[in-house]
Amino acid sequence: MKRITVKDIAKELGLSLGTINKALNDKPGISDKTRTNVLDAAERLGYKVNRVAQGLARNTIHIGIIMPEVWQEYYGYLKMGIDKELDNLRDYNISGKYYSVPDLHSHKETVEAFEKCFEDKVDAVIICPAHESEYDNWVSKMMNGNIPVIALGSDLKDASRLCCIRINAYMSGMLAAEYMSRIMEPGKSAAVYIGNKDMNDHKEKADGFVDEARRRGITVAGVFESHDEPAVAYHLTNKLVKERKDIGGFYVATANSVVVCKFIEDNTITGIRIIGTDVSPDICSYMTKDIMQGVIFQDIVNQGRISIRTVVDHLVRKLPISRDIFVPPQLLLTSNLDCYGDQYKIFKDTKVESAQKA
Repeated sequence: MKRITVKDIAKELGLSLGTINKALNDKPGISDKTRTNVLDAAERLGYKVNRVAQGLARNTIHIGIIMPEVWQEYYGYLKMGIDKELDNLRDYNISGKYYSVPDLHSHKETVEAFEKCFEDKVDAVIICPAHESEYDNWVSKMMNGNIPVIALGSDLKDASRLCCIRINAYMSGMLAAEYMSRIMEPGKSAAVYIGNKDMNDHKEKADGFVDEARRRGITVAGVFESHDEPAVAYHLTNKLVKERKDIGGFYVATANSVVVCKFIEDNTITGIRIIGTDVSPDICSYMTKDIMQGVIFQDIVNQGRISIRTVVDHLVRKLPISRDIFVPPQLLLTSNLDCYGDQYKIFKDTKVESAQKA
């Protein structure tokens, strides 16, 4: 069959090529009735949009990405997802530019990154906030300037962002508690490790676990902050095991799963069940040894990919965007671990590379 072109639609309706292109590319300068007639004719004739040509005809969309340079087990995977989706869209004039900040508490540098995004006239901003810091003034300035801001991984406090893409943290905690109730010895208690209680994502995981544990009759020994420091988590585990003879399980809601397993292995402790978070080669090893019994998978790479798709849906496809986009957690066991282990490679001694730093 002959490929239908814009010339065929123009001939069918007796309109100019310019009018047809305006209708198909959602550009101003024509009436709503004409636009509708063109789109109806395109569908009736079987016209297929040449997305590559459409992308090349459009000015490049520049996305500013504000991201910490640390904690590669998390931000490195977000970057991997962002880069994968940008690569998929390389023929569509979508580009990403990284504005890196040194660490999780770089408030001043984050403000400077916002300033640089504004100066560079980016079309959208994706920010990966470590804490619910108040950037409302800058987010409002961006949004008022028709520059949508998307929070990725964690939300912004009181900010008028377009949307937030993150794991369903409360569900993660519930899932961990339900599984813990099935594998932990009856009568034992479970401890919860988070990074910081001032991070809403961490607090929601703890709340989900505690609420579901209560419903299932599990005693929670406490919710403990490790500040995502391996030495702190190791010390906490040592202290709890020595002082609480009833400890039967640990739910590690952040990146310290490996060091808790290391303590258990170093001290040849048996009978304690561990549920970790996310996948790395070390975690796969501890799962194989049955030191860790399950992983709550946050699909971090996919969160990064979704952030880019959301920008495209909003700016190019003009689709309505939900204010909160939750990625559902998954429970990984040894039987399905291989489905994700190859994709999630560990990052060692590397920083998030920036296409261009602020």
